[in-house]
Amino acid sequence: KQWYQRRVVITAGGQWGAEKKNQVLWFGDRYVGSQLDNPWSYAEIARSMYAEGITCTHVDQVTDALSQATKNQEEGKTTVIEVMVTKELGDPFRRDAMKLPVRHLEKYKNTCQYSESATGQPTDL
Repeated sequence: KQWYQRRVVITAGGQWGAEKKNQVLWFGDRYVGSQLDNPWSYAEIARSMYAEGITCTHVDQVTDALSQATKNQEEGKTTVIEVMVTKELGDPFRRDAMKLPVRHLEKYKNTCQYSESATGQPTDL
């Protein structure tokens, strides 16, 4: 049995950002199923499983965390780096693949969108 040492980087922003961005843009700032209200820390989970766990709350900490993870890997230890990120959403990966929805049922006509979201950001920022 072999044990492979790894460096794992997890970005923790409390949301499924790609899906949320699509919903914000094309469904009138309405989004569902994209909020990930996780009360746990992935770094703490790693430590509970006898791996190393590092939490970065600022971008300036990432380089040092990666250096430490590399050192840990050389020593035969697996490291999970949890990077806390903002809820600001980037551009969608495939804007050309999505179009504004067309509502055909009368009861949904009032939810038609005729343009993308003006802000492109969710209302919970």
